[in-house]
Amino acid sequence: MDRKKVKLEKSREKNVKEKKKNSLDVKKLKNYFNKNTFLGITLVGMVILVLVYVFVFLDFQEKTAEVQASNAELSKTLKELEEYFNNMEKYQTEISEYKVAISDIMSEYPADAREEDIIMLAVQMQEKNAISYEGISMDESEILYYIPADEIAAADIEGFSGELVFAKKSGVYQNTTNYDNLKGCIAQIYDSNNRIGIEEILYSKNESDGTLDGNIVLSFYSARGTGKAYEAPDIVQYLSGTDDLFRTDKVAASGYVSDGEGDESNDETGEGGENTQ
Repeated sequence: MDRKKVKLEKSREKNVKEKKKNSLDVKKLKNYFNKNTFLGITLVGMVILVLVYVFVFLDFQEKTAEVQASNAELSKTLKELEEYFNNMEKYQTEISEYKVAISDIMSEYPADAREEDIIMLAVQMQEKNAISYEGISMDESEILYYIPADEIAAADIEGFSGELVFAKKSGVYQNTTNYDNLKGCIAQIYDSNNRIGIEEILYSKNESDGTLDGNIVLSFYSARGTGKAYEAPDIVQYLSGTDDLFRTDKVAASGYVSDGEGDESNDETGEGGENTQ
Protein backbone atom coordinates (compact mmCIF):
# COMPACT_ATOMS: atom_id res chain seq x y z
CA MET A 1 0.00 0.00 0.00
CA ASP A 2 2.83 2.32 0.75
CA ARG A 3 4.38 1.79 -2.65
CA LYS A 4 1.11 2.55 -4.36
CA LYS A 5 0.79 5.75 -2.36
CA VAL A 6 4.31 6.73 -3.25
CA LYS A 7 3.64 6.12 -6.91
CA LEU A 8 0.44 8.07 -6.74
CA GLU A 9 2.19 10.94 -5.05
CA LYS A 10 4.94 10.96 -7.62
CA SER A 11 2.40 10.81 -10.41
CA ARG A 12 0.55 13.73 -8.90
CA GLU A 13 3.72 15.74 -8.48
CA LYS A 14 4.64 15.01 -12.07
CA ASN A 15 1.24 16.13 -13.27
CA VAL A 16 1.47 19.26 -11.21
CA LYS A 17 4.90 20.07 -12.62
CA GLU A 18 3.68 19.49 -16.15
CA LYS A 19 0.71 21.71 -15.54
CA LYS A 20 2.96 24.41 -14.11
CA LYS A 21 5.28 24.09 -17.07
CA ASN A 22 2.41 24.34 -19.53
CA SER A 23 1.03 27.26 -17.61
CA LEU A 24 4.39 29.09 -17.83
CA ASP A 25 4.61 28.46 -21.56
CA VAL A 26 1.13 29.97 -22.09
CA LYS A 27 2.11 33.01 -20.04
CA LYS A 28 5.27 33.49 -22.04
CA LEU A 29 3.35 33.12 -25.26
CA LYS A 30 0.78 35.64 -24.09
CA ASN A 31 3.51 38.06 -23.05
CA TYR A 32 5.19 37.63 -26.43
CA PHE A 33 2.01 38.31 -28.33
CA ASN A 34 1.15 41.22 -26.09
CA LYS A 35 4.55 42.87 -26.69
CA ASN A 36 4.42 42.39 -30.49
CA THR A 37 0.85 43.54 -30.65
CA PHE A 38 1.70 46.68 -28.70
CA LEU A 39 4.71 47.29 -30.93
CA GLY A 40 2.60 46.81 -34.08
CA ILE A 41 -0.10 49.11 -32.80
CA THR A 42 2.53 51.69 -31.93
CA LEU A 43 4.07 51.50 -35.39
CA VAL A 44 0.68 51.72 -37.08
CA GLY A 45 -0.18 54.69 -34.91
CA MET A 46 3.07 56.43 -35.84
CA VAL A 47 2.44 55.80 -39.52
CA ILE A 48 -1.05 57.21 -39.19
CA LEU A 49 0.34 60.28 -37.39
CA VAL A 50 2.91 60.82 -40.16
CA LEU A 51 0.24 60.48 -42.83
CA VAL A 52 -2.03 62.90 -41.00
CA TYR A 53 0.84 65.38 -40.63
CA VAL A 54 1.87 65.21 -44.30
CA PHE A 55 -1.51 65.05 -45.98
CA VAL A 56 -3.69 66.93 -43.51
CA PHE A 57 -1.71 69.28 -41.32
CA LEU A 58 0.77 70.48 -43.98
CA ASP A 59 -2.02 70.92 -46.54
CA PHE A 60 -4.09 72.79 -43.98
CA GLN A 61 -1.09 74.95 -43.09
CA GLU A 62 -0.46 75.78 -46.77
CA LYS A 63 -4.11 76.66 -47.33
CA THR A 64 -4.07 78.77 -44.19
CA ALA A 65 -1.07 80.71 -45.51
CA GLU A 66 -2.85 81.23 -48.84
CA VAL A 67 -5.97 82.47 -47.11
CA GLN A 68 -3.94 84.84 -44.94
CA ALA A 69 -2.14 86.23 -48.01
CA SER A 70 -5.46 86.63 -49.81
CA ASN A 71 -6.95 88.38 -46.80
CA ALA A 72 -4.00 90.76 -46.65
CA GLU A 73 -4.40 91.60 -50.35
CA LEU A 74 -8.15 92.06 -49.96
CA SER A 75 -7.56 94.28 -46.96
CA LYS A 76 -5.17 96.44 -48.98
CA THR A 77 -7.67 96.65 -51.85
CA LEU A 78 -10.45 97.53 -49.44
CA LYS A 79 -8.41 100.42 -48.00
CA GLU A 80 -7.74 101.72 -51.53
CA LEU A 81 -11.43 101.49 -52.42
CA GLU A 82 -12.36 103.27 -49.20
CA GLU A 83 -9.91 106.05 -50.06
CA TYR A 84 -11.35 106.34 -53.59
CA PHE A 85 -14.89 106.44 -52.20
CA ASN A 86 -14.04 109.10 -49.62
CA ASN A 87 -12.39 111.26 -52.32
CA MET A 88 -14.91 110.51 -55.08
CA GLU A 89 -16.11 114.10 -55.41
CA LYS A 90 -12.55 115.42 -55.63
CA TYR A 91 -11.61 112.86 -58.28
CA GLN A 92 -14.67 113.66 -60.38
CA THR A 93 -13.78 117.36 -60.32
CA GLU A 94 -10.19 116.63 -61.34
CA ILE A 95 -11.34 114.30 -64.14
CA SER A 96 -13.58 117.05 -65.53
CA GLU A 97 -10.68 119.51 -65.39
CA TYR A 98 -8.38 117.06 -67.15
CA LYS A 99 -10.93 116.51 -69.91
CA VAL A 100 -11.19 120.24 -70.52
CA ALA A 101 -7.39 120.61 -70.49
CA ILE A 102 -6.98 117.73 -72.97
CA SER A 103 -9.57 119.26 -75.30
CA ASP A 104 -7.83 122.65 -75.11
CA ILE A 105 -4.41 121.15 -75.88
CA MET A 106 -5.66 118.99 -78.73
CA SER A 107 -7.50 121.94 -80.29
CA GLU A 108 -4.09 123.44 -81.14
CA TYR A 109 -3.17 120.46 -83.33
CA PRO A 110 -4.30 120.44 -86.98
CA ALA A 111 -5.91 117.32 -88.39
CA ASP A 112 -2.96 116.74 -90.72
CA ALA A 113 0.26 118.30 -92.06
CA ARG A 114 0.96 117.94 -95.78
CA GLU A 115 3.40 119.06 -98.45
CA GLU A 116 1.40 122.18 -99.24
CA ASP A 117 1.71 123.36 -95.63
CA ILE A 118 5.50 123.16 -95.87
CA ILE A 119 5.56 124.99 -99.21
CA MET A 120 3.12 127.67 -98.10
CA LEU A 121 5.16 128.44 -95.00
CA ALA A 122 8.14 129.09 -97.27
CA VAL A 123 6.04 131.45 -99.40
CA GLN A 124 4.68 133.27 -96.35
CA MET A 125 8.17 133.74 -94.89
CA GLN A 126 9.37 135.15 -98.21
CA GLU A 127 6.44 137.58 -98.37
CA LYS A 128 7.52 139.26 -95.12
CA ASN A 129 11.27 138.66 -95.11
CA ALA A 130 14.19 138.80 -97.49
CA ILE A 131 14.95 135.11 -97.87
CA SER A 132 15.69 132.94 -100.91
CA TYR A 133 15.59 129.16 -101.13
CA GLU A 134 18.18 126.90 -102.73
CA GLY A 135 16.01 123.90 -101.99
CA ILE A 136 13.04 122.68 -99.94
CA SER A 137 12.85 119.00 -98.98
CA MET A 138 10.38 117.05 -96.90
CA ASP A 139 9.94 113.56 -95.44
CA GLU A 140 6.95 111.26 -95.32
CA SER A 141 4.69 111.63 -92.30
CA GLU A 142 5.85 109.62 -89.29
CA ILE A 143 3.49 108.23 -86.63
CA LEU A 144 4.79 109.20 -83.20
CA TYR A 145 2.07 107.84 -80.92
CA TYR A 146 -1.13 105.88 -81.28
CA ILE A 147 -4.06 105.52 -78.86
CA PRO A 148 -6.62 102.81 -79.74
CA ALA A 149 -10.32 103.59 -79.99
CA ASP A 150 -11.31 101.54 -76.90
CA GLU A 151 -9.06 103.63 -74.65
CA ILE A 152 -10.41 106.85 -76.16
CA ALA A 153 -13.96 105.63 -75.56
CA ALA A 154 -13.13 104.79 -71.93
CA ALA A 155 -11.85 108.35 -71.40
CA ASP A 156 -15.27 109.68 -72.50
CA ILE A 157 -14.01 113.05 -73.84
CA GLU A 158 -16.46 115.01 -75.93
CA GLY A 159 -15.50 115.06 -79.61
CA PHE A 160 -13.14 112.10 -79.31
CA SER A 161 -14.63 108.82 -80.46
CA GLY A 162 -12.20 106.91 -82.69
CA GLU A 163 -8.49 106.21 -82.51
CA LEU A 164 -6.05 109.08 -81.93
CA VAL A 165 -2.89 109.28 -84.03
CA PHE A 166 -0.06 111.77 -83.43
CA ALA A 167 2.12 112.34 -86.50
CA LYS A 168 5.11 114.41 -87.59
CA LYS A 169 6.16 115.64 -91.04
CA SER A 170 9.62 117.17 -91.39
CA GLY A 171 10.70 119.88 -93.82
CA VAL A 172 14.16 121.28 -94.55
CA TYR A 173 14.53 124.81 -95.94
CA GLN A 174 17.94 125.40 -97.51
CA ASN A 175 18.12 129.17 -97.86
CA THR A 176 20.05 132.42 -97.90
CA THR A 177 19.07 135.39 -95.72
CA ASN A 178 20.59 137.78 -93.20
CA TYR A 179 20.39 138.12 -89.44
CA ASP A 180 17.42 140.53 -89.21
CA ASN A 181 15.33 138.58 -91.71
CA LEU A 182 16.24 135.28 -90.03
CA LYS A 183 14.78 136.60 -86.78
CA GLY A 184 11.65 137.62 -88.68
CA CYS A 185 11.36 134.11 -90.16
CA ILE A 186 11.67 132.50 -86.73
CA ALA A 187 9.01 134.80 -85.27
CA GLN A 188 6.73 133.93 -88.20
CA ILE A 189 7.24 130.20 -87.59
CA TYR A 190 6.20 130.59 -83.95
CA ASP A 191 3.14 132.63 -84.96
CA SER A 192 1.97 130.00 -87.48
CA ASN A 193 -1.41 128.37 -86.99
CA ASN A 194 0.27 125.00 -87.55
CA ARG A 195 1.88 123.13 -84.68
CA ILE A 196 5.56 123.51 -85.66
CA GLY A 197 8.73 122.58 -83.80
CA ILE A 198 12.13 123.96 -84.75
CA GLU A 199 14.54 121.02 -84.89
CA GLU A 200 17.65 122.83 -86.11
CA ILE A 201 18.83 126.23 -87.33
CA LEU A 202 22.29 126.09 -88.82
CA TYR A 203 23.91 128.97 -90.75
CA SER A 204 27.33 130.19 -91.82
CA LYS A 205 28.32 133.66 -92.95
CA ASN A 206 29.07 134.27 -96.62
CA GLU A 207 32.12 136.52 -96.50
CA SER A 208 31.66 137.76 -100.06
CA ASP A 209 28.32 139.53 -99.48
CA GLY A 210 27.69 139.16 -95.75
CA THR A 211 24.59 136.97 -96.09
CA LEU A 212 23.86 133.83 -94.07
CA ASP A 213 23.71 130.49 -95.86
CA GLY A 214 22.19 127.50 -94.10
CA ASN A 215 19.21 125.36 -93.17
CA ILE A 216 16.08 125.56 -91.08
CA VAL A 217 14.73 122.13 -90.13
CA LEU A 218 11.12 122.10 -88.98
CA SER A 219 8.70 119.45 -87.75
CA PHE A 220 4.99 119.86 -88.49
CA TYR A 221 2.92 118.05 -85.86
CA SER A 222 -0.69 116.91 -86.28
CA ALA A 223 -3.29 114.73 -84.58
CA ARG A 224 -5.88 112.66 -86.41
CA GLY A 225 -9.01 111.62 -84.55
CA THR A 226 -9.95 114.86 -82.76
CA GLY A 227 -13.04 115.44 -84.90
CA LYS A 228 -11.34 118.21 -86.89
CA ALA A 229 -11.08 118.16 -90.68
CA TYR A 230 -7.91 119.03 -92.57
CA GLU A 231 -7.90 122.58 -93.93
CA ALA A 232 -5.63 123.02 -96.92
CA PRO A 233 -3.85 126.40 -97.17
CA ASP A 234 -5.07 128.88 -99.77
CA ILE A 235 -2.63 128.34 -102.63
CA VAL A 236 -4.81 129.49 -105.54
CA GLN A 237 -2.81 132.65 -106.14
CA TYR A 238 0.45 130.64 -106.08
CA LEU A 239 -0.52 127.90 -108.53
CA SER A 240 1.69 129.43 -111.25
CA GLY A 241 4.55 129.71 -108.78
CA THR A 242 6.47 132.80 -107.67
CA ASP A 243 8.76 134.42 -110.24
CA ASP A 244 11.48 135.05 -107.70
CA LEU A 245 11.35 132.17 -105.18
CA PHE A 246 15.10 131.59 -105.52
CA ARG A 247 16.46 135.18 -105.55
CA THR A 248 19.79 135.27 -103.81
CA ASP A 249 20.83 138.64 -105.24
CA LYS A 250 17.85 140.51 -103.77
CA VAL A 251 18.50 139.02 -100.36
CA ALA A 252 22.02 140.37 -100.41
CA ALA A 253 20.75 143.83 -101.29
CA SER A 254 17.89 143.85 -98.78
CA GLY A 255 18.60 145.41 -95.41
CA TYR A 256 22.30 144.51 -95.50
CA VAL A 257 25.11 146.94 -94.71
CA SER A 258 28.58 146.00 -95.88
CA ASP A 259 31.48 145.58 -93.49
CA GLY A 260 32.96 148.94 -94.49
CA GLU A 261 29.78 150.90 -93.77
CA GLY A 262 29.26 150.07 -90.11
CA ASP A 263 30.24 147.83 -87.23
CA GLU A 264 26.66 147.17 -86.14
CA SER A 265 25.93 144.91 -89.11
CA ASN A 266 28.98 142.82 -88.26
CA ASP A 267 27.48 142.03 -84.87
CA GLU A 268 24.21 140.95 -86.48
CA THR A 269 25.61 138.61 -89.11
CA GLY A 270 28.29 137.13 -86.88
CA GLU A 271 32.03 137.71 -86.97
CA GLY A 272 34.38 135.30 -88.69
CA GLY A 273 31.71 133.26 -90.48
CA GLU A 274 30.67 131.31 -87.35
CA ASN A 275 27.61 129.05 -87.46
CA THR A 276 24.39 130.40 -85.95
CA GLN A 277 22.35 127.59 -84.42
